[in-house]
Amino acid sequence: MKYFFITTLTPRELLTPLRSALFELYLKSLKNQTHKDWEVLLVGEEDKREGNFIYLKSSSKSKSDKLKVAHHYLLEIQNKPDFIIRFDDDDIISPSVLQKASEIDFDCYADSFHSFYDITSGKTSQQKRNWLPNTVIHKFEYAMAEYGEEKIPLFMHDHSQAWHVYYSSKKIVYAPKLHPIYLRIISPTTITSKMDVLKLNNVSEFNKSAYSVYLKSFGNWRKFDTPDFKQYFDPLVKVWESFSNSKILLKKNFLDFFR
Repeated sequence: MKYFFITTLTPRELLTPLRSALFELYLKSLKNQTHKDWEVLLVGEEDKREGNFIYLKSSSKSKSDKLKVAHHYLLEIQNKPDFIIRFDDDDIISPSVLQKASEIDFDCYADSFHSFYDITSGKTSQQKRNWLPNTVIHKFEYAMAEYGEEKIPLFMHDHSQAWHVYYSSKKIVYAPKLHPIYLRIISPTTITSKMDVLKLNNVSEFNKSAYSVYLKSFGNWRKFDTPDFKQYFDPLVKVWESFSNSKILLKKNFLDFFR
């Protein structure tokens, strides 16, 4: 089974020391895959190839336009993959997930409990939501299928709006709660927090109050141990402590940091 990841890279003008460090862990989590038949397309600002990593240049800054570039690439290649996975450049994927997925039959393999890691506290949260997360494993033919009024490939659609509707009549297999496909890393540079419009070079430059409100939307934060991601917890702590120049204090109320 061959897997093909699609990642739209953060524009260099918005890269911060924190975001760059998270990207290194993103790369490490891919290199640590126990299943070796995979490639990743990174759509950004340069053309090159390094092993399984294919960097493709795009003049566009928007994610939607970069996904169009990825679509064109997939149409052109002769050796089509079996599965497609969208994966953000600041998240971490389980090292064994591709191996596990290769042993089961599905149209879409997904997390039913969305798993989040807050880098400022070292805590995690899991929420059961009514839509599919951004990082699921699509069977190739379905990821590429034209869908919706726009008639664009399914993988290019908003995951929270379209994917659960499309797959409602197909075979979705959910990963066990304690063994999620990936951890979505929440940080002051998380794109959907709308805090990456400025190049934040240190912790004093971001809006702590707004980030505190944002964190509360992810539910009950707590210490969450899973062997799939244990190797990344210490590096994540070091990334934040280096950026913030302070120790993470695992207090009962971690939002004390923002007061």
